[in-house]
Parts: sequence; structure tokens; C-alpha cells
Amino acid sequence: MRSLLFSLVICLPGFLGVPVEYWHVESTAGKGLINCALCNSIISDIFLGFESGQTDDEISAGIGQRCETLNLYNFKVCNGTAAIAMPTIRYIYSLGVIQGNICGMLLQTENCGFSDPGVLEWSVAPSSVPKPPVTEPALPPAGSPILKVLHLSDIHWDPEYLEGSNAACGDPLCCRASSGEVVNATDAAGYWGDRRGCDLPWRTVENAVSHMAQQHPDTAYIIWTGDLTPHDTWSTDKDENLMIIDRLMTLIQQYFPNVPVYPTLGNHESHPVNTFAPPEITDVEFNTAWLYDEADRQWARWLPADASSSVRYGGYYTALVQPGLRIVSMNMNYCYIFNYWTYYKSQDPASILTWLSQVLEDAELAGEKVHILSHIPPGNLDCWTIFSREFAKIINRFESTVAAQFYGHTHKDEYKIFYDLEEVNRPINVAFVAPSLTTSSDNPGYRIYTVDGQRTGSTWAVLDHSSWIMNLTVANQDPSIDPVWFELYQAKRDYAVADLSPRSMDAFYQQLVTDDTVFQMYFEHYYKKSEERLEKGCDIDCRTKLLCFIITTDPLDQSRCQNIRQILSQHPDF
Repeated sequence: MRSLLFSLVICLPGFLGVPVEYWHVESTAGKGLINCALCNSIISDIFLGFESGQTDDEISAGIGQRCETLNLYNFKVCNGTAAIAMPTIRYIYSLGVIQGNICGMLLQTENCGFSDPGVLEWSVAPSSVPKPPVTEPALPPAGSPILKVLHLSDIHWDPEYLEGSNAACGDPLCCRASSGEVVNATDAAGYWGDRRGCDLPWRTVENAVSHMAQQHPDTAYIIWTGDLTPHDTWSTDKDENLMIIDRLMTLIQQYFPNVPVYPTLGNHESHPVNTFAPPEITDVEFNTAWLYDEADRQWARWLPADASSSVRYGGYYTALVQPGLRIVSMNMNYCYIFNYWTYYKSQDPASILTWLSQVLEDAELAGEKVHILSHIPPGNLDCWTIFSREFAKIINRFESTVAAQFYGHTHKDEYKIFYDLEEVNRPINVAFVAPSLTTSSDNPGYRIYTVDGQRTGSTWAVLDHSSWIMNLTVANQDPSIDPVWFELYQAKRDYAVADLSPRSMDAFYQQLVTDDTVFQMYFEHYYKKSEERLEKGCDIDCRTKLLCFIITTDPLDQSRCQNIRQILSQHPDF
């Protein structure tokens, strides 16, 4: 509730980088209405401030004072975050936005309605090419070639991380010289990082990448799903973000000099955080051209020249990895409900879904398989429902072309299943969500995939994956010794599945609902074996939320989740 109330005070929850699992309205209708009323009240107050001639500083100070009075966060954090965002919010307001729709979009709950829902409704034109018959892909013959793919996500390097500083400061980001006095010795930040709301020191980032290069020298390519910068959303600036992007891109190239890298943008790379303007916004003070131009310059180390135009236009691209396999890197920040520009234009921003549909149609006609990667998983509670719905339609149409999807953002080790829109219980696609490298709440981790390789008739499917972690508690006990990275689990072996096809991962989901032993193993992996998280356990509310994520591809369509709690309640030992 602390994070939720603060988020509403700051106008748009999640602006401080608080994970969606901690604020989203998911309980009773009454609570939903209360939160909706509070949200509408605050949005109204801000807009009245604009209309009455208040300055950005005055409005931000008011937010800071209200936040501190409620004992949510200190004035520095609240005022600083609001001050960075307020010019953008004012600019969007000046362009015209329907105030009554904002909180309905923000909370994504039917309890908070829309004053003009018709303005928000849109759809992507379906492909004019009929969907081909669907055939179940066959497993590759024994001895077939494979690819090893490294998935890196959510590094969140903090240049100001300071060993011994206060790791329990109460701010959204701690472990800095500015984090206040260390009252108890146990509150001191560890050498390699700290799980109490702290991002990574450089030494841990470099140690991790060095380990990856030594442990996986046969990596065919790297997918990198964003969020490079720290969670200090009240003190960010463009120059620091650009420096961090450059340092990390250079580090990866240094340790993997001959390995292609396919990146995407996380919501934290922008400034103000989360803000990704549509291409038609040409005002240099508010558009996102500075970030897209930098992404194009940095990513040119690995991408073909013909990717440049779409990167500079909307932060997305496609590239042929090998004959028969195509990467599509999406900018899902356009669906992010904490992106202020979503309230200005939610209808297919930058024509990204129209573009995706055309790319997949071309790939289908060329006989290619496609891997989609991005930062924010579609269907996540913070991805706008209509965008998620239209994305799912595209996946449904091109289920025989899209071999797999890859995301980050949640910081957790998990996955998501897409189902057919007509045969509603038939699983058609799997989205693999990689754990974070940052230690902000869990142990640092990354993923390795085994992919069906180059051969006639290759499915280019993910055949297996493993997650690797460092035990931060053990590593911090003796900083003079390099930390040990180890394999946490292998999906096929530990989950006892024949393969990682949609059908098998759906069957595994059914086990998670009914088998406590299997769920506890998944829960341990979900939190990367972080002691504090595991000690708290996972009650029915926790299980329902975790399991619902797996089978939800539209935040407002919770139909698949309705029976989860009923099934769980029949197992009192859970």
C-alpha cells in the first residue's frame, strides 16, 4: 500500500521504478474504487495547477510535501521525481489529453472507467494473406546442430554505488553516499551488491560479463532486453544515461568481440524515465530522438545498416541472424502505462504493430522463423490492454512464423503462454522472461538458451534453457575472493518436460497450479534463490498473481485466472 499510495501521489505509479507487483489494484472492487478516486483527485489537482498558473516547481513541491506528510518517501525523492517529469506532463497537457481516461488507463481495472472509451479503441489491420494451416513442429533429430544464445537483461548499473553505505535508506534506490547514515552495521551495503533496493556496482557488472565470456565461449549471439541505468528516477539526466549506455555497450563488445548482439530499449534508458514520445513530436526538448540516435550509433556495432532508419524512427528494428532466422526487436515502451505519451497517443504509436505485422508477413512468405525480443512483456499489468490485445492477435495470426519471444523488465525468472483466439485452450506460443542482473531485490542472474540450429527444416525453437546466478550473501562474506557463478537449474531436466514447446509449457503450468512440490521449485527459481524472498513464502494471493501472469496476455482479460484461486483453495496445505 505504501508504494501504491506514493505512486498515485506522484500521478503515475511506477515512476520511481517500483515493480508493478507492488502497486497494482488487484483486490476488492471497493479498494479499486478508492484508488480510482484518489488517482482522479490527484490528476485533477495537477491539471488545475496548470490552469491556475502554478509553476512546475510549485506543483512539484506540493507533490513532494504531500508525499512526505503521508510518510511515503522523503521530499527529495518525491519533489525531484515530479520536477523532472512536470515539464513533459505540462507539454502533453497543452497538446490535449482526455483527463477522464487517464486513471482508467493507469490502473487498468474495470472499476475505474473511461470518460470517452471510444477515443482509446483501435485495432491493427489484419494481414491480407490467409493464415496457413498449423502443424505441430517436430523435434530435431538427434545430433542436429544447435545454437547457444545468451540472454542478458536489467543490468541497472549504478555508478554511485558505494560499499559500506546505507542499504536500508528507505528510498527507491539505496547504497549511495547520499543514502544517509548507517545506523546498524548490518545495514551496510555489501561489496558485490545488495538485495535491499540497490543496483549494481561496476565491479559486479564486469565480473558477471567476464564470467559469461569464460563460461560460454560458444555463444552464437546475445539478446539484450534493456534497462541499463539505475533506479534513481529523481536525479537522472541525459548525459549520465548516455555515458552508462556507452560504457556497457563497450564492455559487452570487449568481452564478446566477435559475437553479434541484438539489443532493445528498456523503460529506464529514457529521460525523464519511461518517456518515449511518438515520432510526430518534433520538439527537441520533449521528443525521444536523442535516445534513438544514440541507440542507432551504439547498435551499429552489431546491426546491419538497413536497421538504422527504423531505430531512429521508433527504436525498433529487424535483422537476419542466419538464413532462416530473423530477429525482431520491438520497442514495447510504447505500450507502457507509465509512459506519459501513452495518454496522448495510445493508438499504435510509431505504427509499431502495423510494422510488426508486415515484417512477420514478409518473413512467412520468405520461409523464415522469427524471434521477437523486447523489454516489457505484452500482457504485463503495466502494458496497455489494447496494445497487448492487438499484439496477441498478431502472434495468433503468425503462430507458425514466430518461434519464440524474449523479454525482461519483471526482474524475475518466468515465462508466459499465448493461446489461440478460437481454440481458446490451445497454447500457440511461449514468451521467455529472463531474470535481472541487478541485485535490487534478488540475486543477480542471466539465461542461456539452446536453440534448434541451422539445418533444412529447422524450427529455430528454444529446445532448453538454463539460468545462472551468483549467491550474493556468500559472495559478500569474503570480498577478496571472486564470486562463484553457478547454474541454478535446467528447464527440461528440473521441470521434467519433454521440450519447451507451447504444449509442454502449458502442461507444466497445469502442474504448477496443482502440485505444491513443483510450484515450490518454480518459486525458488522465480526469485533466483534469494533467501529473504523464500523465507516469506508464497500464500494464495502470491500464487494466484504469479500463476495468472503466465497465462495472461491482456491485462483486462482475466478470464483464465478466475479458477486459479478456487483450485488453490481446495488445497489447504498450500
